[in-house]
Amino acid sequence: MKGNEITIQPIDAVNREAVIALTVDEKQSRFIETNAESLQEMAEDTKYNWQSYAFYDGERPVGFMMVGAENQTERYVWLDRFMMDQNEQGKGVGTKCLRMVVDWIQTKYDVDDIILSLHQENEAAKRFYAKNGFVDSGLIDEWNGEAIWGYHTKNRPS
Repeated sequence: MKGNEITIQPIDAVNREAVIALTVDEKQSRFIETNAESLQEMAEDTKYNWQSYAFYDGERPVGFMMVGAENQTERYVWLDRFMMDQNEQGKGVGTKCLRMVVDWIQTKYDVDDIILSLHQENEAAKRFYAKNGFVDSGLIDEWNGEAIWGYHTKNRPS
């Protein structure tokens, strides 16, 4: 990875098209919505207060995430979409971004858990999230049939 610093940036009119142009590898495309679909969902599904952000390596967008559906009673928030552009995969960028997100979410939300869902057959995603401290809850998301995984923020190393 280059020496540039990874940052989390809001998506706006200036960077929207560049973020939409980010894509996962063809073998992964059936496992995640496009960034355009995610941004459309964020605009239409206001009930869950979705927020979308881009990951930047210096001046260049390299990934995307959508966060929301905070549950203050049960103290969790969803990391509903997390993707790295296909050209950045396998370089450690995703791991660096995910670790940043875990810390970043804890500064933005008063939660104990970060929740996400993934396709049962997405073995690469399972390995990636497990390697980064997420655990399969054994639960299935009734909305999409995906496995629910979580990261308990209180167990993170100091």
